[in-house]
Amino acid sequence: MNTSERNINYSYMMNQWGNINFKKVTNFNEWFMGDFDDSYYFQDWDKVLRYHAGAGFKGIEIMIFTVPTMINCFGSMKNFKAFANERGIEKISGLFSHHIGSEDKRNHERIFALERQAVDALADCDGVNLIIQPCGQYYGTGPLSDEGLRNAAACMNEVGRMAADKGLVASIHNEFWCAVNKYDHEKFIDLCDPRYVFYCLDTAQVSIMGIDILEFYKKYHERVQYFHVKDTTKKAASDEERFQAGAESADDGTRWFWEPGAGFVDFPGLWKLMKQYGHKGWIGIESDGTPNPLATMLLTKNYIDTVLDPIYC
Repeated sequence: MNTSERNINYSYMMNQWGNINFKKVTNFNEWFMGDFDDSYYFQDWDKVLRYHAGAGFKGIEIMIFTVPTMINCFGSMKNFKAFANERGIEKISGLFSHHIGSEDKRNHERIFALERQAVDALADCDGVNLIIQPCGQYYGTGPLSDEGLRNAAACMNEVGRMAADKGLVASIHNEFWCAVNKYDHEKFIDLCDPRYVFYCLDTAQVSIMGIDILEFYKKYHERVQYFHVKDTTKKAASDEERFQAGAESADDGTRWFWEPGAGFVDFPGLWKLMKQYGHKGWIGIESDGTPNPLATMLLTKNYIDTVLDPIYC
């Protein structure tokens, strides 16, 4: 089935590869004879994009911190889009950014300058979704005051208008360790202007916060324009776990995120709701923390093909 024939299509977040530094590496023999390992396979955009297309993912999502390297490699984001298209990638579904410090108005101009770059980069490659983490981590920042929450929402609203002016969709993305957290999560959503600010539902992050994603989606389905799909075995983590310094990168090696079907998230239930509400568009897959990106990618595609597509595609 072609992407044009489907209600939902799948994109894959590129953060699992880190910062890809080369456009195309051709001297495999020389590289291998120097290192004798598989690192050659993960150094250039040419191969990584073909892995995604070969696994059946027709879209990718990028991150703001990779944009300078991408422009250095390709000259422009338009050139990158053409390069990706030639390798079977049909859509740059989104770009992930963040508003660290947005609870303080004094930081807004700095954030707006960063987001102008993000909006321009995403628009130049005909992207769709600007996905935004509000504020920084809870540790050292939370709990936010009412004024801080309003400031963060005002920042989000301005960036939402900025995105809309370029034909893009700005969406809130909550992390389980973010300063905007379980106790003011919905208040923050309601403070944001629904004309310009939508929501990206990260199935694992929101579940770890202790929120029932099915009930959340029922309530906010009109605002949910995008998804980050991943599973977790950590249901409703405690405040102590979520609010500690560097919570997502625990020193003890805790793995928070898994492939769909490897944790407790009710993906079949969510897909039934998406069918009920007629959700259409691109859905992002993430592999945060996987020790083997290719294995996770293939396991995820198999789960989509065998479990999710029969419910709604």
